[in-house]
Amino acid sequence: MNNSDRFSYSRKSYSRALLTREGIVVKNQGPVTDAYDQIGNPNGSSVSFFSGCFTCLTTDYESDPSKVGLLPNNTLIPFRRILNAKSIDSLALSRDGEYGRRTQSTVGPSDPNAVLQNNINNQIDKKNIDNDNDDDDDDELHDSTDSLIELTFVVPHGNDIVPRKLYLSIEHVPTVGGGNSGSNTNQLVGNSGSGSTTSVISQENSEDIVELILQRSFEGIKRHKSILVVINPYGGKGKARTLYESKCHPILASTECKIDIAYTKYACHAMDIAKEIDLEKYDTIACASGDGIPYEIINGLYQRPDRVAAFNKLTVTQLPCGSGNAMSISCHWTNNPSYAALCLVKSTEARIDMMCCSQESYVNEFPRLSFLSQTYGVIAESDINTEFIRWMGPSRFELGVAVTVLQGRKYPCDLYVKYAVKDKKDIHIHYIEQKNKTTLLFDRETTTPEECKAQLASDNDLTEADFKLKYSLNDDIPQDWERLNPDIANNLQIFYTGKMPYMAADTKFFPAALPSDGSFDMVITDSRTPLTKITPILLSLDKGTHILEPEVIHAKVLAYRLVPKVQKGLFSVDGEKFPLETLQVEILPRLVKTLLVNGSYIDSEFDTMI
Repeated sequence: MNNSDRFSYSRKSYSRALLTREGIVVKNQGPVTDAYDQIGNPNGSSVSFFSGCFTCLTTDYESDPSKVGLLPNNTLIPFRRILNAKSIDSLALSRDGEYGRRTQSTVGPSDPNAVLQNNINNQIDKKNIDNDNDDDDDDELHDSTDSLIELTFVVPHGNDIVPRKLYLSIEHVPTVGGGNSGSNTNQLVGNSGSGSTTSVISQENSEDIVELILQRSFEGIKRHKSILVVINPYGGKGKARTLYESKCHPILASTECKIDIAYTKYACHAMDIAKEIDLEKYDTIACASGDGIPYEIINGLYQRPDRVAAFNKLTVTQLPCGSGNAMSISCHWTNNPSYAALCLVKSTEARIDMMCCSQESYVNEFPRLSFLSQTYGVIAESDINTEFIRWMGPSRFELGVAVTVLQGRKYPCDLYVKYAVKDKKDIHIHYIEQKNKTTLLFDRETTTPEECKAQLASDNDLTEADFKLKYSLNDDIPQDWERLNPDIANNLQIFYTGKMPYMAADTKFFPAALPSDGSFDMVITDSRTPLTKITPILLSLDKGTHILEPEVIHAKVLAYRLVPKVQKGLFSVDGEKFPLETLQVEILPRLVKTLLVNGSYIDSEFDTMI
């Protein structure tokens, strides 16, 4: 094959595209290749993704390795789906594979770009293409290859999303400000995630166009994350490692993020990992697990002597690879590992409140931070005492609740509460006000990057004072705390407090929960409630409307102390078994950084509930 043949193939291998405000519009068909193909995994195995035939970016396509993906004309690739962009010297690609050889010499054998480039070179060598180009075609190639871009983005694939690569010639860049008269430049404004920047972009300068694409794709988002992925290989019925490697890693590896992986080997190992992690090396900890590993990571960081620096530097998030994935559902709006991986690289850093638990057994060493929930009574018994049927998945919990409720068991206690909002109508008002504050803060149309950064500046300045508890377990009950009516407390059935809206994929237990409103939610039921009343309450947990029922006590609280009166039982904190002894919990505002879609929890629709 001579150079003219390679030129012809090279020209036909790229799609023409326009850069718009919403994303990149592909104007003519071009091949789509795998962004992650046969990359070596930590266990020595490989992961493959097949090319498919596109219909559009919002629908599924066939997984047929014999087909080459084609994008229909005028397909819009939104910025939110773009993972990476690079400039390509296509003329070097046409010089007898020189580009491929140069790439192989500068990257490791498991680098996805090296594997991809080898595939491209092999396709060029094997392809028999007639040289039917005239001089006009060659001129057109020279004109169009000055801004050639390798674009990596995600597309639907069954129930998941997977990364794909497309080679584009950008032919139009929108004008924001006027350039010099007679010049071929446009002024464009973008945000690289650390403030607003203004670039003068030449349509003949692909490096500048690449930077603009990345700025738009990661507006207000940190691009170059250094991620430690902590995998519990026993999580998700033993499938956590496979889920991460097949669904999450391909997406993360397609970005500019640096990724290291650690596997937990024993109980509470993740806590030890967090205690020893090098703060200079990472800025994000991604827990490929259920909710147990985030709990351990947060508490490991909390127990460090330099915990202020740790919480200021590190973001803690979840890739849902376990049986309980409430953190991902609430924060990433999904329990699908591949979509959560996209959220990890595309979501906004924000601080969320923590709940701090104190009991005699451990308070003198370290209190325990809780990001999710604490429970006593039916929910605690159903959660912990069904561990032996964990193979059933989330349905084990529902079965346990049903059996315990039908038994009519009660869990007497003394309960003292420091209320934030007690009346249900006032909770509704509080929720709308706090939700609107978050919406305005992260509204890209009304809030400039500088304003957003200024509003969040205090989030990056924790001091040791932010970890100080207001109430001591050893002190008397403060005078402004209220005691729950003993008639209800002595017949308590469900006691559940939490900070996130979802406790499971189909359990919206705290629909009024907000990330950083300085309070957490409390839900209580009475064991004397007739079965005809409690049944519809339990059946409405998926909708979250149970809290509207008159038989359900719902309040926003700042702190509480619960003194159990039963001889046998337990507390469950973030799904972990805690001893049956006096438990005191209080809010610690905006303590932990995590990743939230649009800076908020998943929309529970509580503001529309009546």
